Amino acid sequence: NHKLNAVEYHRCSEVNIAATDAILILGRQQDISVENTYDTSLMEAFRIPSGTAVELYATTLHYAPCNASDGGFLVAVVLPKGTNEVLEHPHTGGEDALLAAKNKWLIGHPEGGLPEGSYIGLTGENLDISES
Repeated sequence: NHKLNAVEYHRCSEVNIAATDAILILGRQQDISVENTYDTSLMEAFRIPSGTAVELYATTLHYAPCNASDGGFLVAVVLPKGTNEVLEHPHTGGEDALLAAKNKWLIGHPEGGLPEGSYIGLTGENLDISES
């Protein structure tokens, strides 16, 4: 993986434990507009060295880690039980329009290749760490 494609956040912290070097592209939930859009130019990329654990607070926008090398990455992700499980019923309106799974609010990029029905609200470039 080398592109942002989407951002997500949870109502709890997430812990990432890097078994290999990886790159996280991060932003702030507070910068999501009232229309549920987010400008990707506000994000920053951070290299996570192998053997490092990081806590992503509930207000941290993130998505899948990106490759720090051609060999890919290995990162363990720790979240509360039930997170990312299928929703029992669809949610609409306001912030809940972003709910993609239990405890997972998701905003996709138009070029991100997300499944049909995903909320698309990222504006700006689909950030690509291979171009930096």
